[in-house]
Amino acid sequence: MDTLSQSQVLEILDRVMKDITNRIVTIQSSDKTPPLCPNDSCTVYTTFEGGYRATLTLCVDSNLLLHLAQTSMQEENVSAEDLEDFAKEYFNVICGQVAARLFQAAHISSRFQIPTFETGCYTPEETSQELVLNYTSNRNEGAQLIHKAPSEEQNISDHTTKE
Repeated sequence: MDTLSQSQVLEILDRVMKDITNRIVTIQSSDKTPPLCPNDSCTVYTTFEGGYRATLTLCVDSNLLLHLAQTSMQEENVSAEDLEDFAKEYFNVICGQVAARLFQAAHISSRFQIPTFETGCYTPEETSQELVLNYTSNRNEGAQLIHKAPSEEQNISDHTTKE
């Protein structure tokens, strides 16, 4: 099994985030941390297991998430329950693509848990490595994709694919 550098992981995450999201609304990478207010943001997160262990978290401006849901569902009025369901499914697609690209790039077989939804900016457990990608929509709404993993020695390098 091959290993991946941090820059390769970032490239996979960035490409997947843009590929999936830009099918719905336009986003671009940003060097600036988006102003995500606790009352005006949502978080979806999951944990990858298997050959690749990490927590992936998406903190997103509530207006951006609503715009994504409205565009995808082709509905102007989206209930709070529908918004949560959409957020989980949207993130599920992102995570599925990340898992597929990890396998394509380095034959790392992994799976992820069902995404969890929280209101506000929530970041699960502290870990030794954190990679953050910032995004801005064409309507100046922000999002952050946060990748947290154990130290590299505990993650990819010491796992082998047994399938």
